[in-house]
Amino acid sequence: MFEYQPGIIPSLDVGISEAKRIVEEIKDLKQQIVGLKIGSILAWKYGLPGVVEEIKEICDLPIIFDAQKAGTDIPDIVRDQVKVVADVGVNAFIAAPQGAGSATLDAFVKACKGHKVIPIIVVEMTHPDFNAFLSRDASEKILEKALSLGVENFVAPANKPDRLKIYKDLANEKNKEIKIFSPGVGPQGGGPDSAVEAGTDFVIAGRSIYQAENPRKEVIQMYELIKKVYDVRKG
Repeated sequence: MFEYQPGIIPSLDVGISEAKRIVEEIKDLKQQIVGLKIGSILAWKYGLPGVVEEIKEICDLPIIFDAQKAGTDIPDIVRDQVKVVADVGVNAFIAAPQGAGSATLDAFVKACKGHKVIPIIVVEMTHPDFNAFLSRDASEKILEKALSLGVENFVAPANKPDRLKIYKDLANEKNKEIKIFSPGVGPQGGGPDSAVEAGTDFVIAGRSIYQAENPRKEVIQMYELIKKVYDVRKG
């Protein structure tokens, strides 16, 4: 997973019937789509095992689970979260360790590796006041700790391109190659092209896709846009 960039990750923040309809429309776009993101509302309302099973019956695209937000409890609970996710066949798991401490982050990453689930770590969220109760350098500290644990995949906001550059530069200073997954395009103000130009490798798009008149066409057009920018960025 995540070997080929750039790519799009549709965020299925809709009811199960609508999610299945969208997946049916886009399931063959394997050049453009690197995974499907399931969020907490979908999982809580219909049950994570059932949601994963129904989507896997339609396609074999990788499934990313975003508990919105997991990885914020004590290490033992976080280990159990990872096992639950792994047992139902999820391929990658997003965690936001803000406020939980390094021991929890350590437990999450090691549990993911033990269960062969790819860990994806949130370093910064899309809304403007996300760090009101955090130290100013909390995001950088999370990135540095996660890098030391061998994490390669991080979530950072498409609507804050200056921050994307900071994370890429920090990883480069440590001779690490990271991949950035970016929500915040469309309604939240971020442009998929400007995000990719600043360092995004995978665009996470929810409303831009599921509210589109033609989700399939939207994915294709978005991919064409980010592919041109990514090719320029990589030289």
